[in-house]
Amino acid sequence: MLFSLGMLMLSATQIYTIFTVQLFAFLNLLPVEADISAYTFDNKTGNFDDLPARFGYRLPSDGLKGFLIGARPENACEPIDPPPIRDNLTGAFIVLIKRFDCNFDIKVLNAQKAGYKAAIVHNVDSDDLISMGSNDLDILKQIDIPSVFVSEETANSLKKDYTYDKGGHVVLMPDFSLPLEYYLIPFLIIVGICLILIVVFMITKFVQGRHRARRSRLRKDQLKKLPIHKYNKGDAYDVCAICLDEYEEGDKLRVLPCSHGEHTVLPTLWQQFG
Repeated sequence: MLFSLGMLMLSATQIYTIFTVQLFAFLNLLPVEADISAYTFDNKTGNFDDLPARFGYRLPSDGLKGFLIGARPENACEPIDPPPIRDNLTGAFIVLIKRFDCNFDIKVLNAQKAGYKAAIVHNVDSDDLISMGSNDLDILKQIDIPSVFVSEETANSLKKDYTYDKGGHVVLMPDFSLPLEYYLIPFLIIVGICLILIVVFMITKFVQGRHRARRSRLRKDQLKKLPIHKYNKGDAYDVCAICLDEYEEGDKLRVLPCSHGEHTVLPTLWQQFG
């Protein structure tokens, strides 16, 4: 039984491994798109990497197009200037925000309150990409725009050629990477199945043990048929096999099938353990 359970757990592990490998292979086959695509009126284009925030709304599957404007003040740690108002202008406005001085969630919330449809937060003195997060549930409940993080080099390129005042626009594209939780789902399923199998195995062994114990007990009619012996000094039976007390002269003993003796006053114990 243990061997079968071990083989079953091994097979489950192999299935999980194969599933994970196939999942990563599938993701690698997906078309790679730039996280940020930027355009100018004279058809100059640029593609830049970003890292989506771990809060707020996800980008739509077809991307979010908008005109890029630098935040004023640049760090957006306090209310910022709203986007310009123009007649017959189609497209959203996206704000570019400088990192530091306050939490990411505050910056994005201020951008949302100013009327921007998305926020791009850029690094300072570094080209590292950071996964923006937040632990303030009160602020998180209010944020309903997407936001991404970019390097300082990307921010400089965007400000140089692709801002609204220079006739440019950007498109924020969703990436195809899945959150870590999605990769853990197959593992958790396999672990759950293994735990269920272990519990079923333990219950089965317990039930089987109870059945064996019941089959080995003597019925009352069988117990009454066991021979009774009156103890005398020098008999082979000197200690009760059940209570382990020494016999005294005149004690009545019941002779068990195993050739041991026990007090006749312990029929219940014999029925339970015999």
